[in-house]
Amino acid sequence: MKSSSLPSIVEPDNFKSFVKYRKGNTRDDLLSVQKKIPYYYKHYISFDKDIHKIRPNKLSCPEKATMIHAYESYQSRAIKAYRDLLFEHISTCPYCGLNETAHLDHYLPKSKFAEYSLFTNNLIPCCYKCNSTYKKNSYEEGGTRIYFHPYIDSIDTYEVLRFTIRWTPKGMSMNYGINQSSGLNSETLKVLKKHFKHLELGKRYLQLASNYLSDMKPRFSGHYGASAVSVELQRALKSTYEDALSEFGHNHWKTALLKNLKSNEEFYDGGFLNA
Repeated sequence: MKSSSLPSIVEPDNFKSFVKYRKGNTRDDLLSVQKKIPYYYKHYISFDKDIHKIRPNKLSCPEKATMIHAYESYQSRAIKAYRDLLFEHISTCPYCGLNETAHLDHYLPKSKFAEYSLFTNNLIPCCYKCNSTYKKNSYEEGGTRIYFHPYIDSIDTYEVLRFTIRWTPKGMSMNYGINQSSGLNSETLKVLKKHFKHLELGKRYLQLASNYLSDMKPRFSGHYGASAVSVELQRALKSTYEDALSEFGHNHWKTALLKNLKSNEEFYDGGFLNA
């Protein structure tokens, strides 16, 4: 999970590029919507963290269909350039931090909010799995947002992703979750907990953590196991953590994992042999 600034796209002026080479009824509908776009975009921005409370604006059925069609005109030079700019701005999925961005998610779904089909603030570059397998058209549940919004929720300076590890008679137990003591405001924490649950990030991160530890176990054993130089392993884990923090930020599965391990005496004092 990672926040982002908005790309350098000037709204609502950008909408003009989607109208420029259109003809006939499509052009007429887009010109009609263009007159309302400044109000619609200001309306969206004014809700800030409460965008789930926005209600659809009153576009006519032809206008709605035209807006969606304009967004889906992937052969349009203006649309292709727009999409490319968004993907260049966010190249790794901000929802999970795992995969390259391949889809543009309409945070407020275009089927219901066609007026925001081409609004930069509502288009989140993300991976196929987050967009198509998990999020789909959902965005609200029980009067609150379900998903983190990278342009609205500023989380990068907070350690909101937590990893824990413990040893039981049956072996090692690992877990990812949202850190309630991160210092982030309670409303955003509620959103992140729902986001974490609905995208099944715990399960997805644990699989990667298990694979990572399995791959690293021979190296840990070969370099540190025989001589039991735990301080050397601790130093190596600290260095690897600092590299992950610099590359991925606080709220990445590998950073959270290594943050725990570098300070986990039981792990670097031999517990890694059970990984």
